[in-house]
Amino acid sequence: MSRYLTRWLLITLMVLPVITACASRTQSNYYRDEIGEIMAVEDVWIISSRMVRIEGLGDKRPGWGAAVGATVAGASAYGITQADNPAGVAITIVALVGGALAGQFFDEKIKSQLGVEYILDKPAGNKVAIVQAVESAEEMLPARTPALLIRGKSGYYRVIPQ
Repeated sequence: MSRYLTRWLLITLMVLPVITACASRTQSNYYRDEIGEIMAVEDVWIISSRMVRIEGLGDKRPGWGAAVGATVAGASAYGITQADNPAGVAITIVALVGGALAGQFFDEKIKSQLGVEYILDKPAGNKVAIVQAVESAEEMLPARTPALLIRGKSGYYRVIPQ
């Protein structure tokens, strides 16, 4: 394989997780499967709101970062050692595991984002807490204001201004 093709493949594998990490639900972003669907709406009062940091991959473990990290580290170690002896095999395995851990750490960090934690008072008198992703701090709704709580078909909740 030529050096040009190898570099292109490596760059593609490193950029792909960054591109896929940019797609996320927020207060004002919807996924295509949510369009045209009926959503339940109810009036609520915001009791408190505060900025939070949403980190990690949640249920999506391991992500692309672990796969790319293991592939790059393992291929690099194999290329250096040629793995034709027990020490070379051991180095390649350690590099695979280390690359996967480093890739997962990188994946979690690029997928972290801003969020707002809302404590809401519903008309029936019960209180609920919801954490919602936002693109900027300006999207946070202030405490002691009326809002709407929207529940999508897939169970995703949004708090929007009334």
